[in-house]
Amino acid sequence: MKVNVRGKGANVGVTDSIQTSVEKVAKKLEKYVSENAELTVVISVAGNLHTAEFSLSDTGVFTRVEESGMDMYNVIHDAGEMMERKLRKYKEKLTAKYAGRPTNHAVAQRIGDVVDEPDKSAESADSAEIRRVKRFDIKPMFPEDAVLEMEMVGHDFFVFQNAEEHCQVNVIYKRKNGGYGLIQPTYE
Repeated sequence: MKVNVRGKGANVGVTDSIQTSVEKVAKKLEKYVSENAELTVVISVAGNLHTAEFSLSDTGVFTRVEESGMDMYNVIHDAGEMMERKLRKYKEKLTAKYAGRPTNHAVAQRIGDVVDEPDKSAESADSAEIRRVKRFDIKPMFPEDAVLEMEMVGHDFFVFQNAEEHCQVNVIYKRKNGGYGLIQPTYE
């Protein structure tokens, strides 16, 4: 697995001990991913609050966790454990769903935050301000797979092409009272 560690902000550097701490975490995650996987860790400090953002991309899978606390090494350790739990849960769900049979569907691979800057056309006080634009590949999948993918990225909704509905773009979302909802467009 390829590991990238970087500091966010002018005065946040990556020391050898931080690099070693991240590499220990990455070693634990290797059993859940392929050798082509890439782990990116961004560390930041705001006052006394230390934050570590872990983003892992593998063939067809992208997942992210973020953890904050008072000690950078504990934050890195906790974020690593959170990532490991997420990957284990994902692997268990896929294994249970396909009962050991090989899958023939493609899982959507996303690269988050391709563009991370405000939309210049939304400058008037009357209009809604678009603060971030995310781009990702949309590939056909079943709603159950979309739920798994949504859980992997830690969002409340997920946009996908529904393989059951002639590859129409659908949105799966978490309902406030539990369960999931599915939004399907109608064309008249």
